[in-house]
Amino acid sequence: MYGIAPDNFNVEGFAGKKSAIPMYIQFVTGYCSDVCHSSENIFHDASNHTNTIMAVPHQTNKKFKMQNTSVDDEDRYFPLLRTMHDVPTKGDPVLLTNLGGVNYYLGPLNMPKNSPTWNEDNNYLGRDSLVVKTDSGETTPREARGESPNFNKNNNYLRLIKRRNEELDGYAPALNETTGDTLIEGRHGNSVRIGSRSDNPYIFISNERAPGNDIEQLVDGSLITISSNGTLAQHFGETMLNIEQELIEFKLSSDLKAGSIESNFTIGNIYRDLNNGIDPIEIYRYGSKDSGEVSDSGEPIYEASKGNQVLLHSDRITLNSKLDDIYMSSIKDIHIGAGRHISIGAFESLNILSSNVNIGNRERAFEMQPMVLGDTLKEVLTKIINLIPTITIPTSLGPQVPTPDIQTKVTEITTLIDGITSAYHNIEGN
Repeated sequence: MYGIAPDNFNVEGFAGKKSAIPMYIQFVTGYCSDVCHSSENIFHDASNHTNTIMAVPHQTNKKFKMQNTSVDDEDRYFPLLRTMHDVPTKGDPVLLTNLGGVNYYLGPLNMPKNSPTWNEDNNYLGRDSLVVKTDSGETTPREARGESPNFNKNNNYLRLIKRRNEELDGYAPALNETTGDTLIEGRHGNSVRIGSRSDNPYIFISNERAPGNDIEQLVDGSLITISSNGTLAQHFGETMLNIEQELIEFKLSSDLKAGSIESNFTIGNIYRDLNNGIDPIEIYRYGSKDSGEVSDSGEPIYEASKGNQVLLHSDRITLNSKLDDIYMSSIKDIHIGAGRHISIGAFESLNILSSNVNIGNRERAFEMQPMVLGDTLKEVLTKIINLIPTITIPTSLGPQVPTPDIQTKVTEITTLIDGITSAYHNIEGN
């Protein structure tokens, strides 16, 4: 890296014309002694001090100031890059430089341990000049190295890897060779992966990955996947280990629970019902096509194909619109399933618009029957009841009504008919 040299580094060329020559800028390794995450830090004296660090070079005779002494900007270093920076923690190794009279840092540096969580500083010399002591003068082994006791390094998370995937990477002759991804890895099992299989891009956002896992999995605490080719199983495997370390097949959560209690109220059953008895496994085969070949066990082999899809996978997902509407739209079907209840609440109205509304599963029902139109039913029943008083029985005394109090009973029944229909809920007429 270099900048433009001052005047005394100019060279004289043809006809005595002077021109500046590049001067290389030096980075030196250093030690992060404190970090200004916010105004709570004792070294945070101004708004532009956020994410600055207090540091000294490894090779120096200077003494780092104690927290109970006066502070100036001599030991303060600003992030070199404007927006993309990985803020160090106390004890992290960094690169230090000065540009235009301003101290800058890059880091934290990676060390041979190659851990995204924590790497011991191999250049640390153990000098007291680099340690910010407590007021009591007592230090733990970590504090003796100037490390923050608040930083949790009990679990060192593995770096993310990328193995070759024959189904998605293609069948090039290069053995065990694939294309590297762009990775942003947090210290404690969270990451963003921007990459591709062959020339098919994907983005994976993972949070709370197990310390021993070196790839994103469907058992991560939360996972958002955006893929353009292949099924979820081809990206993440057919099966996964749950919290109890049991090997299970990936399914929609409502169907997974329903399967454990032998319930028929599954999205798979609805899907089969609406698609002429098709196998519900097709729900999970999006992004693939039947190759026309079969396996040794006689099962059809599905190969990856173009198919853009997004998966939001977590313990809890909340969609909340603060000001305007939420729109859910699909050019084909929308399926909603729950292991317990589905509740819909609306302050004004609930509207269902469709040419055909079914309640119940047509596949299980012996016969689906139509709904009754309330007003029409009232009209028919009222006419029948009003017809009864007009019925007479021929006798020797002439035509007589069946009972003298028939009109009273007709009035009672008519009142009951008026209560058949709901005052709140309606269905479309024929």
